Amino acid sequence: MVMPPPPRRTRPLAALAGLALLAGCGGSTPLHYHALAPQPDGPPATGSARVLVEVLPVTVPERLNRTQLVLTDTAGRLDVRDEDRWAAPVADEMRLTLANALWQRLRATDIYQAPVAPAPNGPPQYRLALRIERFDATLGGTAVVDGSWTMRRLPQGAASTCRTGFSVPVAAATPDAAAAALSNGAAQLAAAVADSLARLDQAPAGAPPPRCAGEPG
Repeated sequence: MVMPPPPRRTRPLAALAGLALLAGCGGSTPLHYHALAPQPDGPPATGSARVLVEVLPVTVPERLNRTQLVLTDTAGRLDVRDEDRWAAPVADEMRLTLANALWQRLRATDIYQAPVAPAPNGPPQYRLALRIERFDATLGGTAVVDGSWTMRRLPQGAASTCRTGFSVPVAAATPDAAAAALSNGAAQLAAAVADSLARLDQAPAGAPPPRCAGEPG
């Protein structure tokens, strides 16, 4: 007499796998979110724009254009922190930081997504393109934010190209301190871009492009 094979015990194994998966999820590291763009103090800024700026999408090296906080260790290796993230990809956060600086310093508003036809008696218009060259931080070391940008008066102004960078000490060997230092450097870069655009706005129409912000006179 041939005995039937014993029944396969798939259900208990599947149940154990499910329990292990749930246990892994329950013990996962919580995510921490950081804002690169500084939060404005006081009530929201309101009023009419004095300057219109077509701010093109910010360009960031592909390895950095993500939501995860990317650090550099002392050996120069990248350290991608999955548990520490920006509120949005670095390019979007930097664009918001730049928009804040432009409004605060020039009362300039971004018209990239809502173009306005130039008018003889309307606000002056400019086109601005920013590229992030470096966006590095080492825990307990230094954060470096470098950028280059091109700007010109619309419709036919000459292009002006600038570049500058900022180093900010990282106050502690923690991701929070690294994110704060990068935010500080990004704010300084945005302020330098806004100052350069202010110089261009103050120059007579048709004059050679002015010196970049921070460039000796």
